[in-house]
Order: sequence, then C-alpha cells, then structure tokens
Amino acid sequence: MLQLSESGRLQPPVLRIGFWLMEAFDLFALANALEPLRLANQLAGRSVCQWQILSLEGQPLHASNGIATATARLDQAQMLDVLILCGGENLPTGSDHPGVRQQLRYWATQPVSLGALGKAGWLLAQVGALDGFRCSLPEPDPSMAFAAFSELTPVAAPFCVDRQRLTCVGPQAVQGLMHELLARTHGRGLILRMEKHAARQARPLLPMPNTPAKLQATLALMNEHLDRMLGIDELAHDMGISRRHLERLFKRSLGCSPSRHYLDLRLQQARQLLRAGEQPLSDVARECGFVSLQHFFRCYRQYFGAHPRDHVGANSPAMAASQPTSMLK
Repeated sequence: MLQLSESGRLQPPVLRIGFWLMEAFDLFALANALEPLRLANQLAGRSVCQWQILSLEGQPLHASNGIATATARLDQAQMLDVLILCGGENLPTGSDHPGVRQQLRYWATQPVSLGALGKAGWLLAQVGALDGFRCSLPEPDPSMAFAAFSELTPVAAPFCVDRQRLTCVGPQAVQGLMHELLARTHGRGLILRMEKHAARQARPLLPMPNTPAKLQATLALMNEHLDRMLGIDELAHDMGISRRHLERLFKRSLGCSPSRHYLDLRLQQARQLLRAGEQPLSDVARECGFVSLQHFFRCYRQYFGAHPRDHVGANSPAMAASQPTSMLK
C-alpha cells in the first residue's frame, strides 16, 4: 500500500527483509546484501528498507571466517516482506539441522518472498520451494543427484527474481539481486542513483600509469597539501604551465576540473580519518583543508550522501548487521 510523505506525495512502503543465517554462513555474501540496502536508505534520505538478522534459535552465529554475528529468533521476527536464507559452502543435512527444512516448508507457504544466497538455494530446491519457478543456482555438489530436481527451471544468469522466489549463484551476484529487489519496490530511479554514486566513489584519485608527467606531478603535490588547499593558479605556476593547460590535462585524463579532483582527495582523506575514529570532527575538517565545519559538512554530504558522523568508527559488515534500521539522519 502506498503511503503519504510529509509533502503529501505518495511513496512506496518500507521494504522489510529478514536475513536467515546458518552456522558458517558466507559473511562476504551478507555484506554484499546489506550494503545496497544501507546505500538506498542513505541516498533516499529516508528508510526505504529495513532488515533483521535472524537464525533458527536466535543465538550468535559464526561466519565461515569465524566472525560472530548476533541474531534474533526466526519465529520472533517482525513483519517481513522478504526472507533470505544465508548459508555457506557446506549445506546442512536433515540430521544436522532437523528444523531447517520444516521452517523452509512453512515459509514457502507464507505470503512473503522467499530467497537464498548461493548454495543455500539448493536447500530451497530440496524442499520443493523452487518447483515451477525460474532460478539461478551454483553448481551442485558432486554428491547431489541433480536429476532428482526435475521440477527446477534453472536460468543461465547471475541472479533471478521470479514472482516470490529470489536466487543467485554466489556472493558476487548478491548486489545485483538486491538492486533488482529494490527496483521492483522503489523504482529504477533509485538504482540509477546508487550506480552513479558507486561510479563516483570509484573515480581514480591516484595517477594512472599513462597520465602525462605534469598531471602526475600535480596530483602528487595535491596529495602533499591536503591540509592547506593550494590555489589552481599556484599549482599551474609550480608546474610551469598555464591554468588553462592544467585544466585541460585534468579534463582529458580524469574527466573533472583540478578543483573538483582536489576536493575529492580531501573528502576521501576525511573519510579515512573518520573511519579510524580517533579524532573529533573539527580536527578532521582542519586536517583536510576545510576552513569551517559547516562547509565541511555540506561538501561531505554532497559527495558521500551522508553526514560525517555517520562514518565515524570502523564500517565493518558486523556493524552493519547490528543496525537493522540504518538510515540517514
């Protein structure tokens, strides 16, 4: 059901997702699922999705790399639109987890979308939850009799969303699966904004091997003076070229102006300092060449889509999992 925003405009309801973890789950896959959801909330400026980290018994579970993650009991989950099973490389047997298949059969009958990441999709197949649905599954284990799954309709794609079933072949495909889920609820416009944000974040801030020597020298000078921003005329003078020539070098090689790239460098440095969590915001702003906190906050929000305080401290998958309703303040 559509809801009214404060401005009176209709907006889609919040997408509520539960991630059902199993022991030795793939933390990389979970992180790849959580990050698009966090970014969607951040760029939308409101909570467009919420998530819960669940398990059968509600106890802390260890990922395949040993990192422990707190969970809530599956049978005590809040209202869900989507439930996604997250396992690891080794599928459990019925004797190891007698309640898993029983719960999967139950949820397959509920009015929610049921999905799985990577090999956990085969558990859905084993209980018949994928019968009659198109699905994307990784290669089955040699011990698994693929002929037994005659009702499956596998597709040669990294991920697949078919009505109320969501599957993907592995950790690298999880992001695409989340994008598709968000797009069906909140529209392709949000996904486009997320992709543009990611492209901007990926812009190279260090010289590439084939860049002109003058440009490489300018970039090195910028990196050496992040706390006191040099003027563009000053940079050009130090390089022995005109300002116009310097601007052409940046535009041709990096697709932006010298001042834009210089600001990018300072903001990236600010984020690194904030993530270390060892300095107050005022010190970070000063060390990155911002003359006022207000200017720093405004530039940071425009570039990262978040307030600097949102990036203070380590930004690990475990932290993301502990904040199920993360949204921009």
